[in-house]
Amino acid sequence: MQLDTQLGQDETIAKEIENLNVSGTKLSKDIIIVPINNTLLYVEPIYQQFVNETDSLPVLKKVVVASGNKVAIGNTFSEALSNLVSQYAVDIEIENTDSLDELADLIIKANNNLKTSTQSNDWEQIGKDTKRLQNLINRLEEVKKEIDKKSR
Repeated sequence: MQLDTQLGQDETIAKEIENLNVSGTKLSKDIIIVPINNTLLYVEPIYQQFVNETDSLPVLKKVVVASGNKVAIGNTFSEALSNLVSQYAVDIEIENTDSLDELADLIIKANNNLKTSTQSNDWEQIGKDTKRLQNLINRLEEVKKEIDKKSR
């Protein structure tokens, strides 16, 4: 996974990082990879340091977290992780769900979320909820095919 590529593709995150890169400062970043279950969590703390001050210590400004093809940013690790989970909780659950009952429950939940966002005319959320629902239905089809294959 090339985290920098993902960051460049997400306009919101790219802009937040760009705003930190001001004259007289330098940014430093190091990626930390944390294995969790069957996936990897990428954590990239972003520090800002003034270059003309001899006693200047790096200051944590942002933290980027990524898992799979999802990425989020926050002022702290907790905030970034919360943003990742709150925005993409269904997508993360899909990776670990092979039960038809669990998938059915997730599809019902995603459909209810879509109804709510449609009623509030929140177009951005409608797009996200539609994508979540489509991903869940695709996963349901995959699991169903796997079950059918095993029962033959």
